[in-house]
Amino acid sequence: MRNQGLIDIGANITHPQLYNQLDKIIVNIENSNTKKVIITSSNLSDTKLALEIINKHPDIFYTTVGYHPHNAKDFLKENIKPIKDCAQDKNIIAIGECGLDYYREYSSKKEQEFCFEQQLIIAEDTTLPVFLHEREAHKDFVKILEQYINNISNAVVHCFTGNKDELSKYLDMGCYIGITGWISDIERGRHLHQLLKYIPIDRLMIETDSPYLTPKNLPFKNDGVNQPSYLSYVAETIAECLNKDIEFIINITSDNTKRFFSI
Repeated sequence: MRNQGLIDIGANITHPQLYNQLDKIIVNIENSNTKKVIITSSNLSDTKLALEIINKHPDIFYTTVGYHPHNAKDFLKENIKPIKDCAQDKNIIAIGECGLDYYREYSSKKEQEFCFEQQLIIAEDTTLPVFLHEREAHKDFVKILEQYINNISNAVVHCFTGNKDELSKYLDMGCYIGITGWISDIERGRHLHQLLKYIPIDRLMIETDSPYLTPKNLPFKNDGVNQPSYLSYVAETIAECLNKDIEFIINITSDNTKRFFSI
């Protein structure tokens, strides 16, 4: 089977730790098994910067448009039209990163819930998939998502780190699941090794969430800044957990990603 290369469904390329060394990051991508990268936007400023990056490197990058729950305090109804306008760009392939984060409540719960719900409505209106974020907010997250999920084209819960019951709920709702380098962290991610087998293979996708969550199985010294070129080490851990050949994981996650985002 031909190795078609990996697709990183979530990398925070506009984060200063990556953007300030963008040329190096791109060279590393080009020399790795990562072929495509979806830049995660956390607000409209991120999207604007991401589109500038894409303009220079159209063969590598796509992006999203939306407000991270941390930035929900900055979201206004006036932002809805600009988000919808951005969604018409062929390089913007999802709404998000959106959801709820009660672990670090940088925006109030009320602000987060309003922002999340408005973006789900935008996803309905634009027919774009949603790139979802949930941390320590599962009950409220599901309560809101359930109201819209049937009218949304696709949904992925990115950086899944939850338990079996939470996974089952997301799968029952038809969500795809994004796995990061968290799975290679034996202290925090060991439980994911067993949960992987419950994820339908056709709904599994992988991501770095760089510059965060550097895989623990890197075979070389690093500066602690994760980057898309390290995605193969996430795939390697997944392959080991599922007792699959790494080429199989590369190809199936790439196929799933292309189908999900229509790329």
